[in-house]
Amino acid sequence: MNRYFYYNVFLVSLLNLMLFIPHILINYRYNGAVSSMIIAPFIGTGLAFLFIRVMHKFPGKGLPEILEQFFSKMVAVPILLFNAAIWLIASIIAVVSYAVLINRFFNPDTSPLIVLVLLCLVCAYAATRSSLSMIFLIEMGLLINMPLIVLLLVKAIRSNAISWDAVRTVAHYWSQPPKLQPLGAATFLFTGYMHYAIFNRVNPPNFRLKYRWLIPVSCTLIMLITFFVPIGFNGTETVDDYLYLWSVTSDSMLMSYGFIERVLFVFLILYLNLTLIYTASGWHQAMEFIKSCLPHNKINIDPEKTPLANWIIVSTFIIMTIATYYLVNEKQVSMISSAWLSVRMFTEVGVVGILFILALRRKKSS
Repeated sequence: MNRYFYYNVFLVSLLNLMLFIPHILINYRYNGAVSSMIIAPFIGTGLAFLFIRVMHKFPGKGLPEILEQFFSKMVAVPILLFNAAIWLIASIIAVVSYAVLINRFFNPDTSPLIVLVLLCLVCAYAATRSSLSMIFLIEMGLLINMPLIVLLLVKAIRSNAISWDAVRTVAHYWSQPPKLQPLGAATFLFTGYMHYAIFNRVNPPNFRLKYRWLIPVSCTLIMLITFFVPIGFNGTETVDDYLYLWSVTSDSMLMSYGFIERVLFVFLILYLNLTLIYTASGWHQAMEFIKSCLPHNKINIDPEKTPLANWIIVSTFIIMTIATYYLVNEKQVSMISSAWLSVRMFTEVGVVGILFILALRRKKSS
């Protein structure tokens, strides 16, 4: 079961390239991004290790069951609904942004709304599956896509087009004090562990996570690539001109493998798959948080039939996603993303803190 945990960590850390995280970090490249990235691994790794240790005290239980064990519904329900909103917003931002991206780079003649609806239908079907099916889906998606993504990232690092002088220039601003927004963006890469607020239900009672060093090593490495490679390709000043930064960066790379030449199209297809998986996973978690607030809800990690409540809740998510596309433009989505990243960071600190206190209470009572 160790691999399923790390699949979630890798999914979130890799997906950040196609969200607004690189753009937010680049905006603060002279103003605290580098120092925020120095601090982020300590915060992210510390929260991840503490969360892992606490969840070991509650084998086979997700966050809803833990809160229900210690709190009344009046206390537990608002916490669960807030967590549902956090993951729902993240998923909506990802799928809406990628629908616009596909329209812009693949087929400008197609309506982004049509693309968005198709993506939502695929994500909805996956999100309504059981938690056990969901982690299998994440595994299959990453096994297919991650090797190629790693290959492209290695190719980017080794490219002769990178200006290492530009990278060193920005790195010299490490002494600038950290800021909240780049810190929230940088810590997002470490947040995959929070998926086990729901997926801990599928772990056996004797589950013990091994190779924890993979969390700080892999996430820190991806964070450095996320920030410095676009600067190396686009320069210290021009890099700030692009919203979808890694799309432009990947278009600066070429491949000499038969009919595949432009890296951009390969990159977008790979990240389309990751976006679908991430959105489906986010909707599934939000759905499970909401279902836990309903009366007479029974936990079943692999039911024979998909409950009707799953379809109703996820259909509401689709409506909210389409409404977001109509009501919010790209600039506003970027601003919402920046605010969401900061709120998410404090939410994770709060959730892990609550779980740690509850674990101590359980230890004393036993």
